[in-house]
Amino acid sequence: MRTRIAARIIVLLLGFTPGVRGQGQIQRGQGEIQPYRLSGVYQFDFVSKINHQPYRLTVALPFGYSDGDSSRYPTMYMMDGDPNLPLAALIQWNLTYDDESPKMIIVGVGYQANDFMGTVSYRSLDYTPTRDDRADSEMTAHHHVKMVTGGADNFLRVMKEEIIPYIRQHYKTNEDRALAGHSFGGLFAAYVLLTDPGMFQRYLISSPSLDWDNHIIEKIEARYAASHSSLTARVFLSAGGAEPESMVPDVRALAATLTGRHYKGLEVTQKIFDDETHLSVISYSLSRGLRTLFGH
Repeated sequence: MRTRIAARIIVLLLGFTPGVRGQGQIQRGQGEIQPYRLSGVYQFDFVSKINHQPYRLTVALPFGYSDGDSSRYPTMYMMDGDPNLPLAALIQWNLTYDDESPKMIIVGVGYQANDFMGTVSYRSLDYTPTRDDRADSEMTAHHHVKMVTGGADNFLRVMKEEIIPYIRQHYKTNEDRALAGHSFGGLFAAYVLLTDPGMFQRYLISSPSLDWDNHIIEKIEARYAASHSSLTARVFLSAGGAEPESMVPDVRALAATLTGRHYKGLEVTQKIFDDETHLSVISYSLSRGLRTLFGH
């Protein structure tokens, strides 16, 4: 009896085993297997005339985007566009369904490389505001590629003189711009906020490397505060509760400093995501940051 039952079970399982040809199964040859690509996403490569870095812009357009109407959209510029643009676009697109975020154009600013590790020397130069020889040596030894830091000033010029004008010329943007960055990208976003704040109206600063060069951002903020009483921007600062121990205190300290200055026109929101690591927190920061910065 048990043998007959077992045999029937085996027959039933075989009938549902993937790869066993059945009446309703899709057969190879009915359609070619194709790589999946996000619709409404386009890429453009160029070499900067300012710092000679090889950039790749990845542009995600909102649903319903058309050259034939008068609609214009806010733009969010996402640092580390190579890995982060698809994630940011999918999150933002989903938020538009219930009007938790307006339709917008997202521009991933990345580099002409085969994978993220191929971008480390470029991003380490672009996103850091000062040269740190000790860090250069340590990162060179770790990544086995020559690392030089301190190129944020030039990269800011690339953004202002090359990238933003290109996007404005080719896409239907308005003057509402956001800057989003994580880790070194977050450090760069904080740097822009405190050196050229009018360039963007909204800043999504996720797990920024605020310990860079002995907390140079603190000195940059102090210099700004010495000569300014206003800082017109909406800022979302975040980190993961399971990140290296200096991250959360640094983010909280910057939020407290900015709030304590009582800058005219500044709105600061801080969020620590419990149990999230330096990488797992990215999606949380994007989702909450978009709703905070663009919410009604």
